[in-house]
Amino acid sequence: MQKITIVLIPENAKQARQFKIPRVFLRALFIASFFGSGLFGFVLYDYLQLREIRESYQKISSENKGLRGEAQLLLSNLEEVRRSLKRVQDYSEKLGELTQLKVKRFSSRTGIGPLTPQEYSNAHHEVAMPHDDQHIPLGIEADRLMFRTVFDKMKNIGNNANQNALRLQKLLSTLSQQRSLLASVPSVAPVDGWITSGFGTRISPFTGDHDMHMGVDIAAPIGTPIYAPAEGVVIFSGIKDGFGNFVMVAHGYGVVSRYGHNAENLVQPGQRVGRGDQIATVGMSGRTTGPHLHYEVILNGTATDPRKFILNLQ
Repeated sequence: MQKITIVLIPENAKQARQFKIPRVFLRALFIASFFGSGLFGFVLYDYLQLREIRESYQKISSENKGLRGEAQLLLSNLEEVRRSLKRVQDYSEKLGELTQLKVKRFSSRTGIGPLTPQEYSNAHHEVAMPHDDQHIPLGIEADRLMFRTVFDKMKNIGNNANQNALRLQKLLSTLSQQRSLLASVPSVAPVDGWITSGFGTRISPFTGDHDMHMGVDIAAPIGTPIYAPAEGVVIFSGIKDGFGNFVMVAHGYGVVSRYGHNAENLVQPGQRVGRGDQIATVGMSGRTTGPHLHYEVILNGTATDPRKFILNLQ
């Protein structure tokens, strides 16, 4: 068996030392060194990989913690938006009930009916409602979304917002029509004066017999302005037997107002007038015992006590 001799000569030594090492041992040592180096390299590489993975994990863990915090904040904000939408819904419902209640009270007092279902439907415009399905990209399972709760809340809030928009739109249509209705009601006194004869049966100042007085007489000095008590269109301006100078204004919704004994008519048929526009002056034309305005309100062809409508007449 071949051996390798290693000679060591220490400094200032009188005798050298020899070591004989078999070649097989050296060969085994070389092989062991080679595999040891490889193993060390593998362990070092694996350690570096594990260190990188640990750093990535810590980074992802920190990001996830931040996302959880943001998600909680988002849910809190969405909940506040939901409460705000709920308040809007409550207010719109209360406002709708209030306006309908006012119309019903107004209707019971004056006899002018509330808006018909046809009138509601004419002003009603459907608001497109979103489909229940969310638009989620292909390949993503909706049930496994991290923020599934957030998406569900956003979906519900969107639906509620559209429903509230529809409710408010209908309410605006209602208010718009009610505004038109109230603008057409003769709710102010047509002249500044005092009532000398009311609506209903009375003793005629000319015959002494009981007769039906179809309006109210409002005394005022000659030349006192007579104003339109509501918006409307003049349908007659001329002379009428017994009433002298006479004016008729159609206000819509079956309401017509009439003015007699005028000194002068200041409007023409077909002319549109607004509440507060002067239409005539107080006089003594026709058959009368003194200067006054004979004022009538006709509702759906039937004479009605004008005092039902007037808010500022004593």
